Amino acid sequence: MGTLKYGNGDDATFQMDDADLAHLAAVVTAKLRRREPFLLTCLSETTRHAIWIHESSTLVYGYDAPAAAELDRARLEAMVQDTNRPAGLAVRCEAPALRSVDALATAA
Repeated sequence: MGTLKYGNGDDATFQMDDADLAHLAAVVTAKLRRREPFLLTCLSETTRHAIWIHESSTLVYGYDAPAAAELDRARLEAMVQDTNRPAGLAVRCEAPALRSVDALATAA
């Protein structure tokens, strides 16, 4: 399982499959290079967390596998298209460990 950390310190941590995380990282990188912020929603069986991704966002990607996952161009293109929807891009992840939702809100 890979890990996406959002914010400074351990504000929010989301776990997902390494391949899913690699695709997400590629999409985020492409969008931020173009200075195109978007809404990212992390869905689990019990929770939903929406995160506004912008060029000042602090993101850390951690992978369990030592080798990089192979990226699927069609999947990447579909994900980029989803970032342009009002609801943004939704990804499946494990329930996050949030240190403080209030801290995230005030940091944004």
